[in-house]
Amino acid sequence: MFKKIARPNLSFIWIVTAIALAARFAFLAFWRAKDLSSFYGQDLYYSLALHWIGKAPWIGMDVSHPPLYTAFIAAVLWCFKGTNPAPVLVAQCLLSAAVPFLIYRLGQRLASERAGRIAALWVALDPGLIFFTPHLQTETLFIAMECCFFLALYSCLDEEAGPVGFAGLGFLGGACSLCRSVFVAYPAVLLPVLWMTRRRKGLALALFFFCVGWLAPIGGWALRNWVRYHEFVPTSAQMGWTLYEGFTLDREEIRRRPYDMADEARRVGAVGSLQTSRYFKAKTMRFVRENPIDAAKIVFGKALLYWRIIPYDPHSLAQRAVLAVYFLILFVCAGMGIWTQRKTSAHWWPIHALFFYLTASHAVFFTSLRYRMPLEPFLCLLAAAGVDAFMPKKS
Repeated sequence: MFKKIARPNLSFIWIVTAIALAARFAFLAFWRAKDLSSFYGQDLYYSLALHWIGKAPWIGMDVSHPPLYTAFIAAVLWCFKGTNPAPVLVAQCLLSAAVPFLIYRLGQRLASERAGRIAALWVALDPGLIFFTPHLQTETLFIAMECCFFLALYSCLDEEAGPVGFAGLGFLGGACSLCRSVFVAYPAVLLPVLWMTRRRKGLALALFFFCVGWLAPIGGWALRNWVRYHEFVPTSAQMGWTLYEGFTLDREEIRRRPYDMADEARRVGAVGSLQTSRYFKAKTMRFVRENPIDAAKIVFGKALLYWRIIPYDPHSLAQRAVLAVYFLILFVCAGMGIWTQRKTSAHWWPIHALFFYLTASHAVFFTSLRYRMPLEPFLCLLAAAGVDAFMPKKS
């Protein structure tokens, strides 16, 4: 078992939350003033949410994206009785500003009080987390939910929770999967880690209930989709699209491919997100069977690209240089954290399993630095543990 963690320092929490809010609201004001949403674009979630609350016409099947972020936008817009995205962006600032507190508590549990404080401040000022706050995309909501999931996971492990506690934990994980579908298979690596490191009486039953809880929200959404569309869609119908879209190492090809794919889907008569997804999944699998060595090179190369430190355009050269320096510092400090925490490394295995799982997933599916954002809070936590280990000890 872990040590009993201390109560949170409320004065510190208020200060770090204020810093996080100030940074995010300042960037939101800059984002709106420069109209950066038109420059960076956005996914379909906002349009789907408008349809769900009756503010936009039917745009086709609503299973092209996982539903929870759409539901979040729809709920906020419904509460404010309008279509202006400003309340959604304010809510995202509040959600993002809660992440430092969650990471602080994880730091207390996994490393030390001081490491938790360093991690909280680091997360509050992390440029990636700040940058994605005004995006109408899943990053902010998913990262907040993901941090809640890991905090609940360690609470269940520390307190040796029974089947009910693990069922609730699983339900939260399943809900995370309905926010970002790549998370759906995380139990495939998490459960073996828990079995190897936390064997105890009743663990098998607890993990069974964890799986039941995980499948409950996913099953509910899949049942709804079966009734409505007579198709089995557990999270979203974009797997085939994202699989083929990102299955290349050619940067120019990646830029062109979505437009070429749309044209190709029209030519072959693939109608709707489900047919389109199936078509491009089959096309990718055919390429893998016919070119196994080339496919392996692509997967290996994409795994390396997932951990690159230099962002792609449309960021300017100066922005990319600054971010490269930042990521280099973050990775070095996180490496220090992994080294200094090696004696208690089993405590960190669920987080390391997430690193492995997301790297492997995005080595196959589409990858970009955006898809590394769910690991950013944990990189900050590891970096904080590394910095803390090399700071003078309190007398």
